[in-house]
Amino acid sequence: MVDRYRQLFDTEFGRMQALARLLGADDPENVAQEAFVRLHGKLDALQDADAARAYLRSIVVNLTRSRIRHLMTARRLTVGHGLHLVRDHPSAESEVLGRVEHTAIISALHQLPRRQREAIVLRFWLDLQFDDVARTLGVSVGAAKSFVSRGLAALRAALGRNGEDR
Repeated sequence: MVDRYRQLFDTEFGRMQALARLLGADDPENVAQEAFVRLHGKLDALQDADAARAYLRSIVVNLTRSRIRHLMTARRLTVGHGLHLVRDHPSAESEVLGRVEHTAIISALHQLPRRQREAIVLRFWLDLQFDDVARTLGVSVGAAKSFVSRGLAALRAALGRNGEDR
């Protein structure tokens, strides 16, 4: 089991960290670490590496949702008490992705409703099939397709691209 866990960690940690970042986590490394901690207790019950990867993706999506909700609540409470928020500084990773097009895409992605953003990241960044996207989000395949379709339309509109794929 230890070897299986280590191998999964070595191959998937960076992907889970990037998934959390793309979904809007302010601390993607911590989200990925927490996902692996939660996976550790369930690894025996998961039949194969694909099941473990699917479980990891679900954990990362749910942890990111939870952290975003927490941050929104904390910021609302902080502003409500007359305190001023310190603006977030871009991470080293976002500096690397600092090209104008990437910045615009990421910005537009974060403007999407949560489910559309999650579906698009899972479908195109992780290159998951629609049934895997649906399973990860806990929705039907039709709903996953709808989230992706609507999200892509919104991204195209936000980026001023009428029907362009690139």
